[in-house]
Amino acid sequence: MMSPLCIAIIEDEIAHLSLMKRAILKAFNSAEIHHFEDAATCLETIDQINPGIIISDYLMPGMNGIDLLEAVNGRGLDIPVIIITGQGGEDIAVRAMKLGAWDYLVKSADFFTLLPSVIEKVIREKETKDLLREAEEKYRLVVDNAGEGIMVEQAQMVKFYNPRFAEIFGYKMEEFTSGSLMDIVYPEDKSMVAEYLVKLITDGHKPVTCDFRIISADGQLKWLSNNAVQINWGGRPASLNFLSDITERKRTEKRIQSLTHELIRAQERERSTIARELHDTTLQDLVALKLKTDMLLFDQEELPAKVRQWTKEQSDILQQAITSLRNLAYDLHPAGLKQWGLVKTLDNCCHDFSERNGTNVTFNSSGTQALTIGPEAEINLYRLVQEGLNNIRKHADASNVKISMVADPHEIILTIEDDGKGFDVDEREQASIAEKRLGLRSMKERVSLLGGEIKIESYYGKGTKLLIKVPIGG
Repeated sequence: MMSPLCIAIIEDEIAHLSLMKRAILKAFNSAEIHHFEDAATCLETIDQINPGIIISDYLMPGMNGIDLLEAVNGRGLDIPVIIITGQGGEDIAVRAMKLGAWDYLVKSADFFTLLPSVIEKVIREKETKDLLREAEEKYRLVVDNAGEGIMVEQAQMVKFYNPRFAEIFGYKMEEFTSGSLMDIVYPEDKSMVAEYLVKLITDGHKPVTCDFRIISADGQLKWLSNNAVQINWGGRPASLNFLSDITERKRTEKRIQSLTHELIRAQERERSTIARELHDTTLQDLVALKLKTDMLLFDQEELPAKVRQWTKEQSDILQQAITSLRNLAYDLHPAGLKQWGLVKTLDNCCHDFSERNGTNVTFNSSGTQALTIGPEAEINLYRLVQEGLNNIRKHADASNVKISMVADPHEIILTIEDDGKGFDVDEREQASIAEKRLGLRSMKERVSLLGGEIKIESYYGKGTKLLIKVPIGG
């Protein structure tokens, strides 16, 4: 329930006061009116009566209306003051309004008619001002205590920022004087951030996100994640930026990535060891056993038919085991890489996959004649093709697969494309995390190990395309 309107009137003419009270109570019948013959007395009791509005005649003994406004301002009182006068000097009105008077009325013939409407207007303006101040205080409370840095940039100038933004950059609030965010972006990231800002402009009001590095006030290199959206600031386009310090997260990711890369290397070493052991021991033993079984059939013609048939079946089983074991050893570590090189080994891999699965696979290469890369790059490029084909076999339901490898002096571009059923890339990536699938994630880690990048394009019913770029020497 709202408190009744409380008005303090400073007026030394009793007749005039009586008419004012009558006009006010007619419009605000529950109003509480306090009368003072001088401003000083009013100020002495102002904390007790707590008026919502002060109405003061300009010409008063001891302290005039201007003096009253100065005293109200000096004490920090948030009380609307309406100045009235019988003289109506324009210079007085200007001074009063500059000092914060909410209105200025001349004691004219229609003064008592106008006064209630002026009071009502002042009440509405005060309520609006209070609501705005409350909203601003809430906004300021949220912004000043936000865990993210918040910044508005307009025409390459920082227009606003909160304390967390200054803290991230290593400055105190009053110390941040840099004109633009680009001024403190790490040099190697400037072009990428510039592209990001262009995207922000071209995408309109769609939020865009970018991770980049900055150099803080004390010279530290920090990683930031910025989520920005285009807004209007003062009637002109600007960017609203929400920045988070992700330095520790990036360090953790780097440690995890380093461990993952080492795990991949260890896995390849272990695969090579197992493949060599299978080839040099188990496979050789099976081959020897197969030869002895076949020699038994060849040398012992008097064997009963049933024994011969049984022996022949055992020989066939041994051959199947030898073939399966040889394929397993080859999948574990393709010995052809050292003997024939990467291109020929990939061509054989595609041919074998086509024969095993009935899928038409074509492999083309260009610019690879003089290609010289290390064994780690070779085995990982081979694994990318191998894993790509395995994913196609398991999920794509494709009839045709095209694989190409193009090399120039700077990079290798590997493309794996199928005409299968396709998928939604974002959904698949989320599902692979939830279901702990390693196909695409493993490929991404191998590309990262080579210092490259991978782009996946896939649409339902239109197949999938993997574009992998690896720097020479990466």
